[in-house]
Amino acid sequence: MSNMEEGLNALNGKPITTAVSVLGYPDGQQEFGGDKIYIWSRNFQSSYTLPQTATTTGYVGNTPVYGTTTYYQTHTANYSCKIKLAVGPDDRIKHWEYQGNPGGCGGYARSLKAYADSQKTE
Repeated sequence: MSNMEEGLNALNGKPITTAVSVLGYPDGQQEFGGDKIYIWSRNFQSSYTLPQTATTTGYVGNTPVYGTTTYYQTHTANYSCKIKLAVGPDDRIKHWEYQGNPGGCGGYARSLKAYADSQKTE
């Protein structure tokens, strides 16, 4: 998630159009205290299957018997990311915040990292 912070720091002071070129069009906008807040948001689920092993014990007559069974269980993972950029009257980014997990923020993090890296060479 350090790529998120590095990239968002690189956007501070830049015009909002720069953020749009890096992150794509925002999903929403709000106004608060004279600032515009631009919001990018992702929420999705993914399913994956993991093998599980169960051990069975019992008796055949007086003789103990043991066995194992492998079966597959489906799990669901929730991924999310929300980025908020506060823009002043001059249309420049003056504050940012984000929340989410690596699976949800991964796409944004890659774009922000590429942008931050491009600023280092200039």
